Amino acid sequence: MSKKIFLLGSVVGGVILVILLFFFVDFKQIFSQIGEVGPAGIGAFALNIFLIFLLDSLSWKIILKSYGYSPPLKDIFSAKLVGFTINYFTPSMYIGGEPLRTYMIAKKNSLSITRVGATVIVNKFLELGAALFFIYLGSIWTLIEYKLPREVFIAVLVANITFGIGIGIVFVSFLCQKKFFTPLIRLIQRVKFLSKPLDKIAPQISEMEDDVFRAFKEHRKNTLFAFELNLLSGFLAFLKPAIFFCFLKVILKLPQLALVFALTQLLFAFQFTPGSLGIFEVGEVGIYKLIGIGAHQSLAYTLTVRAMDFSQIGIASSFLFHLGAKKIWRKKEK
Repeated sequence: MSKKIFLLGSVVGGVILVILLFFFVDFKQIFSQIGEVGPAGIGAFALNIFLIFLLDSLSWKIILKSYGYSPPLKDIFSAKLVGFTINYFTPSMYIGGEPLRTYMIAKKNSLSITRVGATVIVNKFLELGAALFFIYLGSIWTLIEYKLPREVFIAVLVANITFGIGIGIVFVSFLCQKKFFTPLIRLIQRVKFLSKPLDKIAPQISEMEDDVFRAFKEHRKNTLFAFELNLLSGFLAFLKPAIFFCFLKVILKLPQLALVFALTQLLFAFQFTPGSLGIFEVGEVGIYKLIGIGAHQSLAYTLTVRAMDFSQIGIASSFLFHLGAKKIWRKKEK
């Protein structure tokens, strides 16, 4: 009940933020900017997003293949979209939909859930690693090129250190084959009311970690190739604003792109509303102001991003509906 109240409250709060923001900016100017981008610009922007998902899907396919699994690319792509949709509504845009995409691939192709789960962990780790590479690149460039407000400077520094330590610990545990999650589960099991539920999944977690280690020991070449695809995908994500603003005849230089990327990723990492609703819009106006772009142009960009996000969510919802309908049909046949 409390979760539902929190979700409802966060949605209402996000909507209020968006309404207040658009109240102070001329709505006609925003749509005028989107009109100026035109079908060609929107098409190029949509193609870039499609390529990001495709490269991420190919990266996961390579990892799955190294474990002896070859599900169709369309299944992998649809599972990635569904995972994105779940992530969109969780407290961080980076983690949340992984269990569902594990289930989708394992069940549809009759594969081991534990082993598919291991490939999802590897894929997510590589994805986060590639994102962190560009976040660090952006942050360092930003701290050198721009004189940021003290609060923003400290936030960027603390976030980078926190992300780096987190990814570093996991990476070392993978390379040295030292289990990280299994001891953590054992520690949590000391709490009485959590011990029974965790007793059931503890062996599976341990087995999954063993499978994850294989990616960094037996399948190193495949894992490295998959990571290269994630880096290319990250680079396309880095270029997203440049593609949009290019059609507004605003050329963003590399230092400007670096600043926008680093600060935007921090917004998504600590979202308090579904999809950072309101937070993203307000944050982007402030971020783009640092590089001399007005509110109406930055809001035109955020509105386009939202439209693309909701299009992806709509497609993913149709996949989920199709999956649910199939289950009901099979039960009727039985």
